[in-house]
Amino acid sequence: MNEPRSSLLIQAYAFGVEGAAPLVFEALDLRDQPDHPANRFTLGVEPGTVVAAIGDEDSGVGDLGRYAMGLARPLKGRALVFGAAIGDLPYYDLLAFRRRLGYLQLGDGLLQNLSLKDNIALPLRYASDHRLSEVEGRVAQLVEAVHLGAVAHLRPAQSNEEDRRRAALARALALDPELLVLEAPFDGLTGRAAIDILEHAARRLDGAPRTVFLTAQDLHTSVRRLITRVVRVQDGLAQDEPS
Repeated sequence: MNEPRSSLLIQAYAFGVEGAAPLVFEALDLRDQPDHPANRFTLGVEPGTVVAAIGDEDSGVGDLGRYAMGLARPLKGRALVFGAAIGDLPYYDLLAFRRRLGYLQLGDGLLQNLSLKDNIALPLRYASDHRLSEVEGRVAQLVEAVHLGAVAHLRPAQSNEEDRRRAALARALALDPELLVLEAPFDGLTGRAAIDILEHAARRLDGAPRTVFLTAQDLHTSVRRLITRVVRVQDGLAQDEPS
């Protein structure tokens, strides 16, 4: 008999250091000027916190999510995820390690030929040991949690921007990741919708706080109360702002 979340999660936990911070950026070059003495972006994200990095389009803030996921490597410095230098992991090890992470990329990244519900199911079908009945149950739970019940059968092109964003978030949450990385998650959303999305993002299945790192050009005033720490990326450095 299959044990739930068995072999795939064992592989995911084979990498990283026990007790290490979920995410640390060490002395990154964000300005394509590796020899600039002040160009050393450093930031740590503690367990169970929600940290936002904000900055202009040319600040380099838009690259941080890809560095955290191992989708790109900085010219200088490194990203540590649970103590592992994610950019240095071999390809198949990286795929296994990412089962501990959730990612909402810029835009939504939904597959246009699938319904919102089937998009949400993708990680459960291809990156977990869940049985079909477990997949269906988890998808139903996610659809209800992000308020997509009336539109879950629609394809992305038939849905509005807010519903697409909710579906993309649900997909990122499907495996109940320890660390969630969100790129511009509130673009095009009302303040109420932004709050709703962040509240769902910040809680794990058992109710414990989830570690969330998000990037944006700016933030709704209404969501700042839910954020532990806000840093502005400017001149290649992290400068704290009131949350």
